[in-house]
Amino acid sequence: MTAANLQRLYWAMRLGMAFIWLWTAFVSWYLYPHAESLAWLRRSGITLHTEHVFAASCLADLAMGIASLLHARPWLWWTQCALVAGYTLVIAIFLPEFLIHPFGPLTKNIPLLAGLVFLALYEKSRG
Repeated sequence: MTAANLQRLYWAMRLGMAFIWLWTAFVSWYLYPHAESLAWLRRSGITLHTEHVFAASCLADLAMGIASLLHARPWLWWTQCALVAGYTLVIAIFLPEFLIHPFGPLTKNIPLLAGLVFLALYEKSRG
């Protein structure tokens, strides 16, 4: 792969990751029913200050999206890996129906994690 193609891939991945985080924040806060999101959090064991945790997770998604656009660093991609892995693990344990959902909301996190690892390693190689 040429350096120019690798640079194009990097930007495609970086913009794609930013879009995922920004879109998730927008949909979670403005389009998806809060009651259902809060119920999922409660089923996951978050029973105190659930509304605050929900708001914080939307803000975290927004922050990850903005940072992906404006402040890409290896630590950012590793932080996103940790968030995705953490979300995936919690959902797999407490909401196992998502493991066999036909749209694959959890299994799609596997290539997402691979993309984040690529971004972290690419950033590191650029110094």
